[in-house]
Amino acid sequence: MLLTKTTEIAIQCLVLLSRMPKGTLITPQPISQTLGSSESYTSKILRTLAKADLLESHRGASGGFSLAREPRDITLLAVVEACEGAIIGNHCREFPDPAMVKRTCGFHQAMVQFQEGVKELLRQWSIEDIATKPLSDSKDAPDCKLRRILDAEKSLPKRGSEVLGAPVISSLRE
Repeated sequence: MLLTKTTEIAIQCLVLLSRMPKGTLITPQPISQTLGSSESYTSKILRTLAKADLLESHRGASGGFSLAREPRDITLLAVVEACEGAIIGNHCREFPDPAMVKRTCGFHQAMVQFQEGVKELLRQWSIEDIATKPLSDSKDAPDCKLRRILDAEKSLPKRGSEVLGAPVISSLRE
């Protein structure tokens, strides 16, 4: 299973938002600039994540998006299913009773096992896991999007910080 560009950007958006102070609102513009994606595409993805209750959308002049859950409670499975739909196999036939799988063809059994394995793996990883996994300081470490996001986020407020940063970012009044 390969992730779509939409899902990859959604994960990157959530990682970036997870690094902000709780209750911080951010508009699509600084997110798209940080990720190097178009603002309209980023907006569409953020709305998709809000529709799936992974983000909260706040209207108005000082509106924006914020996490709807703690980063540890947002699994990769939830993000993938929000962006791509439920993970279902392309089997020769669907069966309502899981016990029937044992009486099907070998291909069907293999694909069900593959599907369940992918779902279990995606359930094990959270946005917090991805955002806090240490990066190598080695000079020969490969460049990756996460490294660029974490470098770019140095100019944005840290989670738990009182600093708000750019004018397009505002904090919710509690």
